[in-house]
Amino acid sequence: MNFYLIDGNSYVYRAFYAIKSLSTSQGIPTNAVYGFTTMLLKIIRDKKPDNLIISFDSPVPTERHRLYEEYKAQRPETPEDLLEQLPHIRKVIASFRIEVCEVPGYEADDVLGTVARKAADKGMDVFIVTGDKDMLQLVDKKIKVYDPMKDRILDGEFVRKRYGVEPAKITDFIALTGDPVDNIPGIKGVGEKTAQELLSAFETIEDMLNNTERIEKEKLRLLLSGSADIVRLSKRLATIDTAVPVEIDMEKFRLKEPDWHALMLLFKYLEFGSLLKRIPLGARSDAAYEMICSQERIKEVASSIKETIAVEVEATSRAPLKGSLNGIALSSAKGQGCYIPVSNGYPATLVLLQKSEVLEELRRIFEDEQITKTGHDLKYDIMVLCQEGIAVKGMLCDVMVASYLMNPNKMNHSLEEVALEYLAYRKQTYDEVLKKRGSFAEVPLEEASAFASENAQICFELREVLVHCMRENALETVFYDIEMPLIYVLADMEKTGVKIDLQNLSMISKELDRELESIRRRIFFLAGQEFNINSPQQLGRILFQNLGLQPKKKIKTGYSTEMSVLEELAESHELPREILNYRTFSKLKTTYIDVLPRLINTKTGRIHTSFNQTVTATGRLSSSDPNLQNIPVRGEWGKRMRETFVAEEGNLLLSADYSQIELRILAHLSQDEGLLSAFRNDYDIHARTASEIFRVPVETITQDMRRIAKTVNFGIIYGISPFGLSETLSISREEAKEYIDRYFQRHPGVKSYIEMTIEDVKHKGYAATLFGRRRPVPEIKSRNTAVRQQGERFAINSPIQGTAADIIKIAMVNIWKGFNERGLRTKMILQVHDELLFELPGSELEIITDIVKREMEGVLELSVPLRVDMKHGRNWAEVH
Repeated sequence: MNFYLIDGNSYVYRAFYAIKSLSTSQGIPTNAVYGFTTMLLKIIRDKKPDNLIISFDSPVPTERHRLYEEYKAQRPETPEDLLEQLPHIRKVIASFRIEVCEVPGYEADDVLGTVARKAADKGMDVFIVTGDKDMLQLVDKKIKVYDPMKDRILDGEFVRKRYGVEPAKITDFIALTGDPVDNIPGIKGVGEKTAQELLSAFETIEDMLNNTERIEKEKLRLLLSGSADIVRLSKRLATIDTAVPVEIDMEKFRLKEPDWHALMLLFKYLEFGSLLKRIPLGARSDAAYEMICSQERIKEVASSIKETIAVEVEATSRAPLKGSLNGIALSSAKGQGCYIPVSNGYPATLVLLQKSEVLEELRRIFEDEQITKTGHDLKYDIMVLCQEGIAVKGMLCDVMVASYLMNPNKMNHSLEEVALEYLAYRKQTYDEVLKKRGSFAEVPLEEASAFASENAQICFELREVLVHCMRENALETVFYDIEMPLIYVLADMEKTGVKIDLQNLSMISKELDRELESIRRRIFFLAGQEFNINSPQQLGRILFQNLGLQPKKKIKTGYSTEMSVLEELAESHELPREILNYRTFSKLKTTYIDVLPRLINTKTGRIHTSFNQTVTATGRLSSSDPNLQNIPVRGEWGKRMRETFVAEEGNLLLSADYSQIELRILAHLSQDEGLLSAFRNDYDIHARTASEIFRVPVETITQDMRRIAKTVNFGIIYGISPFGLSETLSISREEAKEYIDRYFQRHPGVKSYIEMTIEDVKHKGYAATLFGRRRPVPEIKSRNTAVRQQGERFAINSPIQGTAADIIKIAMVNIWKGFNERGLRTKMILQVHDELLFELPGSELEIITDIVKREMEGVLELSVPLRVDMKHGRNWAEVH
């Protein structure tokens, strides 16, 4: 049997300093807890100990402190971030059901040493888990030291090889050399090599001190003679007490099955996503799942559903427009769920219902506006069902979006994560179910049925929990009035897609190839040799060794070749500018030009991006597969790229872009007289700001001055610092500070708003939009200056950017409803930041322009008017 004894103090500190800057979304530090827990799990998993205990130092002064007042006195006070984590570490240990062995007045080393000797006497193989070398004195045939950081066992051979002495002489070794970790003095001037020579010449320290005349070197002899008391004291301090009054109860110390539920709650609270996945899957003893394979049973289920239903649609692809339906899971009561398989992909031996018959029976449920549909990522379900001819209607409750509203800082709102957080339940993921299978249809039907039914049932259960949480946080209005109606809008936009002019795109690709080849030749000419342009190491060698360029920023592996460094170097040499051009064009080609043709749907001939509601912390939508929000807008190639986004023959594109919406929201929130006056009188806000910061008349403002003022205007919204502005504009920090100071002198309302907002967010812990959307800002209370300043920027920007996001979302919903009510053929096809893009028949241009302008400008009555710039044309470039 083996017995592992863990030095808790040693590994709490090692974990704390090994992992930096780890905290929860609420700002709770977790680096020490995480490091300690992973070490514990590694020992349990890899070493499979029969018995295990953890010991911590007693807060009561020990004999060593009485012997030597300076013992461990050099150690700094325990960092506050670590003190905050100690209770969580204790909870982790308790949840693992591991005994903590502590004795008042004794150090953990003494307790572990005593237990180790007693356990070894009972014939057990003992492993002391620590990083302290003084524990090596206990090493013998039955006792070893285990270092989990390096995953190695330290035995007698290790001690002899590393320190040149037997384990029993480690105390003598420390008595001579001292130990700075514990502030054991030793003899100044005696190093490891000298200590080894002395200990090989004498049996013991006492033998040495009593026979110093045998030491040949006079200086060393005198040093030892005059340090006898210090050496004896040092040995006493280094010697582990193995007679601590502690009883060994092997049954009590036996490793037990952890309290998985307690660990799940703790890991959930600490946001240890990777550790949560190590917890065994849950099994709901109260759940009843059914696989339905008869028409009669479907009718019974369908007729029983009156008010709300949770749905989980399974298809052959996670891209809703590419897959075909596998089956539908439903749940209308807690603990109950059913699955109706319809795919021909399931084994032929199973009797399955006809898809058309199933869908016809379920149509009433999905198209009934009085029945609330609950699910996770309902947009996907709506689009798959739309492909099958079913138009989902009625109120929606998407638990993924609800989870996002509760904590937009979290990156993952998968059903597994949401179930863990709100139900403390660990369920299977899709990847775990699929394993090596290609699609859901290849999963054994019984397994697929149970998985899908559970998903639907969990969504049903989550609905009540999350609605209650949103009500407590005043988020119901944002959820039901903005985010849920928006799902229908986004589903329609994704289904519609955008048209790409492939011929034009192919021509651009060829031109870009020629341009890239030309840039390559210029780069190699300027460098004096050919090299891998995409290799930072090779590029660094060319720039900093061959050409001798000297940037400000240096990293561990040498000089950085990131964009800001190349921009700086481009002022003094042509090559960095050409590298920047190469990177820009290369990214454009590999990200869009080469990729877009492959993403065209063969059925529709269009590209169908995905709009994501649960990605950005501020509430803005994002776009993926492909990301059409990052299509370049400026410069020749940006214009050329946008020319490839076209309307179908006979149609037009219409762009509606909010004019300076964030600055208008800032004017409303701050009630700054200068901003209010500028927008009410329809002044050029950037020219006016330029006039203010440069102190010249508006009519004399140049384009460059206006550009600087525009950067200042938008920089203020993002809480920009003089350093940040100086970096952006490539000006001195003093000049940047002067611009910001002059801005605030002319706009004291903005300065007051920023100061009050920061204080309000510090008090509440979150920033909120005018519509009530919240963003937690734990960073604002951080003791780390950089993190705290980032939190202050979040506090300033989130209400502004979040309100802008809410406004455009409401406009999208109202416009979409207006189109449908009038039976118009126009489609909203893209949302990019503050812009909406529509495709429409030319005959509908007048009415669409009227609807869009009225709805976008009428979303919210601010202290200044909302303005929308509109333009139409045959392609996206023409409308800008």
